[in-house]
Amino acid sequence: MEPVIFNPPRPKKSVLPPAKKRKTTHKIEEINFDFEKRADYLTGFHKRKVARIKQAQAEAEKKAKEERIALRKQLREERKQELQEHVEAVNALLQVSKTSGMDVDGDEEAWNGIEEDVAPEPVDHEVDHEEEYVDEDKYTTVTVEAVDISKDGLQKLVDHEDSETAEEVEVKPVEKETKEKKKWPKKEKKKKFRYESKAERRITREKQKAAKKGRAGARRGND
Repeated sequence: MEPVIFNPPRPKKSVLPPAKKRKTTHKIEEINFDFEKRADYLTGFHKRKVARIKQAQAEAEKKAKEERIALRKQLREERKQELQEHVEAVNALLQVSKTSGMDVDGDEEAWNGIEEDVAPEPVDHEVDHEEEYVDEDKYTTVTVEAVDISKDGLQKLVDHEDSETAEEVEVKPVEKETKEKKKWPKKEKKKKFRYESKAERRITREKQKAAKKGRAGARRGND
């Protein structure tokens, strides 16, 4: 059989009108690049890291503060409860003691009234004596005597044979020992060092040569 060639079917036309193509409009018309923000981002890694650390520290401190407040509140409640239990126990003991007729305050001492304070005995100051006060260049002797006060004035209680005044002051200069200054021996003055001139050195050498010759001649004569 010979092959039969079939034509493809034609596409059916739609009854609806063709759709209109819309123009694609971009919302962003222009993009501007900010170099300052870029530089801030590239150079701000350390700054942002420090800010994160500070923020974490602040949050940790806030959390610790809240925990401390909660702990103190819990301790206050526990102490309040313990105090209430203690008060209830004491009240129960007092109630038991009242019912049984026990005297709770029996151990305390009986009150004997207000005791009169005993006045301290007067202290007799030493009288009729002499005291000496020594200073750098002088000394003073003071005589203390007992006196009686009356309308006529001050009167001595004891009459002495010698008519001495109530206060006798004697001033005597203290002899100072004169120390002789130690005499140190005088130091000899050192001679000033002076360099010899050429002429003086030449004369000295000639004298030394003459002295050597004289000593050599003396040795030869002795031989």
